[in-house]
Amino acid sequence: MNVLLRILFIITICAMFGASLLQLFVPSLMGANSEYGTAIGWQREIGFWNLTVLPILIGINIKYDYFFLRLVIISLIIGGIGFGTNHLIGYLEDTSKVISLIGAVENYFLAVMWMIGLKIESQRLH
Repeated sequence: MNVLLRILFIITICAMFGASLLQLFVPSLMGANSEYGTAIGWQREIGFWNLTVLPILIGINIKYDYFFLRLVIISLIIGGIGFGTNHLIGYLEDTSKVISLIGAVENYFLAVMWMIGLKIESQRLH
């Protein structure tokens, strides 16, 4: 796996683990900075979802398989575009929630970086 992908996975794993801890143990903090408001149950659900995805991300880093790597990265790209769009719509509905704009930019940036990393990996193999 190329260095860009390895770095992106490390960043994503750390971010998802940190977010899951905050969403599980201080959901009101996470909700207070969201355009959707504090919905403690929803924050916890997102936290559990993040924990559910972590073994997949860690596993693909431990055992290299191009087919599954590509599958995981395509999923991350779709998620990044979807989450980014959701944050952008939330920001456009309430421009005082700048954190949503940051979330949109962050997710779009990561989606583009996943695309670049996947392109590098596919060229490396062919």
